[in-house]
Amino acid sequence: MSQGDDLPIDEVSGVEERPQNRREWRGMLQSLVLPLLIVATVTGGLFYIEQRRGGGPADVAGGFGVVALPEEKNTTGRSVSTEIGRAAPDFLLETAEGGQLRLSDLRGRPLLVNFWASWCTPCRKEMPEIVRAYAAYKGSGLEIVAVDLQENAGQVRAFADEFGMTFPVVIDRTGSVGDAWRIGGPVQGIPSSYFIDADGVVRARVFGPMTEQEIAEHLATVGVGEQ
Repeated sequence: MSQGDDLPIDEVSGVEERPQNRREWRGMLQSLVLPLLIVATVTGGLFYIEQRRGGGPADVAGGFGVVALPEEKNTTGRSVSTEIGRAAPDFLLETAEGGQLRLSDLRGRPLLVNFWASWCTPCRKEMPEIVRAYAAYKGSGLEIVAVDLQENAGQVRAFADEFGMTFPVVIDRTGSVGDAWRIGGPVQGIPSSYFIDADGVVRARVFGPMTEQEIAEHLATVGVGEQ
């Protein structure tokens, strides 16, 4: 037999090395499956975060959600956007008490629109600061609209009672308003706050929790607390 005849035949080699091949295949499968599981887990987690932060479909049930800003309410001549210097997008949402609120109906008053959720730890930290700011400046005409993202009315009322929220609290059940108020597409996260002047123009916006002092500083941009 020549030297070439000593080379193992694949089929025979496969049989002889079956125990080793099992280990090799097991290792190969693990190396393939584990990354796929990680990707699936991460993707699922991101989807969950997105949904909890307002990534749902358009809110059309009951007529609630984003609505067109009436021409008679947009006297600024500015295009609608959440960017600073633009007319704030309008919305119609259900209140925690079962009524409804249209943002443009508050035109003529300086506004703070705050997006939050009861499961959001920074939101819970910030809300007492907002409540104190409202108590300090409501006499100056300030109105606050607290927009909950995708929770039920019971959860929202419990949160409002816990923190003594006496300003309007509305529910963005499917997240369409939260979607419309984002800048540049990606979610900005919550809490998110927008300071809107009496003409309906966005003058300041903050992504993240604020202190009462920071709120006061931003309220000055909409004519509240100015000396």
